[in-house]
Amino acid sequence: MSQATISRTAQSSELSRNSANVFKAAEEGPVTITRRDGEPLTLLTSREFEREHEGMELAAHLVTASLGDPQVPFTERLRGPFPWMAFLGDADQEAFAREIVAITRACASVARFDKAVIALHAWRSTAEAISAGYTPDDQLDWIEPTVVADPRTA
Repeated sequence: MSQATISRTAQSSELSRNSANVFKAAEEGPVTITRRDGEPLTLLTSREFEREHEGMELAAHLVTASLGDPQVPFTERLRGPFPWMAFLGDADQEAFAREIVAITRACASVARFDKAVIALHAWRSTAEAISAGYTPDDQLDWIEPTVVADPRTA
């Protein structure tokens, strides 16, 4: 595995000989480590592992809610795993339900849950802001980005 090439597969011997290159490749995405004496292993960052775990947990919550009592509205069934939804208005609860189901289904179809987890966190952040007293009518002061000189070149 050369530094110029990011490979998605490496032999176990390459991991011991060129671990820095294999680790660098794993920072860009999962790397399959093939072994002569066993099943292949997958090397990925902890952050990616946690994000995928969170995505699978989200999918499980959505499946559980969808299989609940059909007499109870879906948005109400979602409040079990996502109690913070109570801070959202009815229209936002409906929007959250539609969006999170659509995005999670799309993510599951490509086996990458990054976008679903990001959407979930964005909706939760909205609920947290509402619970803190912010309303859509609040005038918020946005910080304008300022370009600063690189201190290493000064």
